[in-house]
Parts: sequence; structure tokens; C-alpha cells
Amino acid sequence: MKRLFAAILALLLCLTPCAFADDDIASTAIEPVAKGLRISELMASNSDTLEDSFGNSADWIELHNTTDHPIDLTGMYLSDSKKDLERYQFPDGLIIEPDAYLIIFCSGLKKNVEEELHTPFKLSAAGETVYLMQDGLAVDIVTFPKQVSDIAYALCEDGTYAFTVDATPGEANIITPVED
Repeated sequence: MKRLFAAILALLLCLTPCAFADDDIASTAIEPVAKGLRISELMASNSDTLEDSFGNSADWIELHNTTDHPIDLTGMYLSDSKKDLERYQFPDGLIIEPDAYLIIFCSGLKKNVEEELHTPFKLSAAGETVYLMQDGLAVDIVTFPKQVSDIAYALCEDGTYAFTVDATPGEANIITPVED
């Protein structure tokens, strides 16, 4: 009986990190379109890491297509509000190629500009949750804590997130821990 209990507990502990932060939002990955699409890095307090085409240092989110096939973002949304999961809709026909990255500026602009995506919301440096949604289902959800200027919050190889001093927008993450 103790072994059965230990096995069940171990299984639950293994599954817990994969669970999403919001239990009432459908958290099943969508098949086959968005499986493998991840929020891989973000910066909610960008002062000089990355500039948009206007020369502004807006907050940003990076998506990574971890698959070996293109993913069409048509019908997908990005939001920082649980009450409005469709705050930003990706342009129809926008494709992320296999193992490619996409940067979205969270600048508060209400429209995209040539070759650049801008959400109508900004990220809170105090910490919040970011939702990547499609058809009312969560593709990925990331809750991040309070941010420090120019320190990225990035997806690690083990599936967890960590702060890193080496922001890598548009490239594979390099996790260099922040020293106290």
C-alpha cells in the first residue's frame, strides 16, 4: 500500500509542473496546429535590450515553434487578461517556421506596423500572466513574477522558467542565472 501511495504521489508531482496556472481555462494543447508552440521568453521591463522600429524599448514576448513543421497563427490570440483572452489577434496567414522564433512587442499600440507585431497592451513589471490562446483553449500560459529591468524570463530546457541576464530575443535561450 505504501508503494502504491508513493507511486501515485510521484506521478502527481511529475504532472504538476506541466499544469497551467489557471485551472478554469482549458489547458489542453491544440492538435495538431499549435502543439509545440511555446512562449519561450519575455521581458516586462525593457529599457535597452531590444528596440522596436520606432526606437522604443517596449516590453516583448517571444514565441518559439519547437516542431519540425510550420505553425499558422491564424485564429490565435495573445493576452495578459484572464477576463479578455482575445486582446491581441495575430494577423491571418502569419506562419512561424520550424524551430523559428517570433517577437511580439507589448507596446500598447493598437495596430501592427510593417514587419513588426505590437499588442494593444503592455506587460506589468510587477508580474502577471500571459495567455496564448486558440479556439478558447490554452496553447501556452506563463505566469511571471516581478521583473527587473533588462532581465529576461526564459523557458529552460527542463520546461521551467528562470530569470536570465542573457536575453536572446529571436534566438535560442541562454540561461545565465541572475546573481543576488
